[in-house]
Amino acid sequence: MSELAFTKSFLSTLDSRPVKLRADYVHDQGQTPRTPYVLPRLQPPHPSMPKKTATKDANPGSSKSITITLKSARNPVLEITLRNAPLATTSVSDLKDAVRERIVETSTDNKVSLEKIKILYKRKPVSGTGKTVADVVSDAGDEELLSGGKGVEFGIMVMGGARVVEGQGEKGEAESSGESTAKAAVGPSGEALLETEQFWGDLQGYLEQRLKDEDVAKKWTGLFKDTWTARR
Repeated sequence: MSELAFTKSFLSTLDSRPVKLRADYVHDQGQTPRTPYVLPRLQPPHPSMPKKTATKDANPGSSKSITITLKSARNPVLEITLRNAPLATTSVSDLKDAVRERIVETSTDNKVSLEKIKILYKRKPVSGTGKTVADVVSDAGDEELLSGGKGVEFGIMVMGGARVVEGQGEKGEAESSGESTAKAAVGPSGEALLETEQFWGDLQGYLEQRLKDEDVAKKWTGLFKDTWTARR
């Protein structure tokens, strides 16, 4: 049977049936399924990938910069100035490297290991080398320094002592692209150093780092100071 003949036969079968329901038609409820047939839910479509927007690189010099001063009042007496240091990228490790380039061990000419160099902020040791200068000043509550254009001072403590390499500051300045200066700090030494508050502050910071207890460190610092004062 061709398709045309089948179509005519099907249409003729439909024509023999009534087009409309009778007026007294009653639907048989038994033929109706109890629960309607519901099509299964479609799987949620995969979320669209976020559109990648091209980010423009910041212009050189647009990041906030600050002048960093590194000071050591004793063993060795040293002062280093790092000018125009980026707040967001200059890390504690960078500060240690700047100090390490300018000092050597007391007994030999070997470089001091980074583990022996401690960076202090507000007389307290800075933990971790991955922190940036912005992180350190922010944790200490000095958010006003984050605007840049100002100066910040860090302390230096070298475990076991060290000595400054003569002329190393000028050599490092000539080789580096940024502006940095290093010089031996002029200050009291010997017995005169014990009369300064900076010495006792550094001592307390050292004890806090070793004892892991601020109250105990403060107690022993006071004891040492009172003993020294009584024996003068």
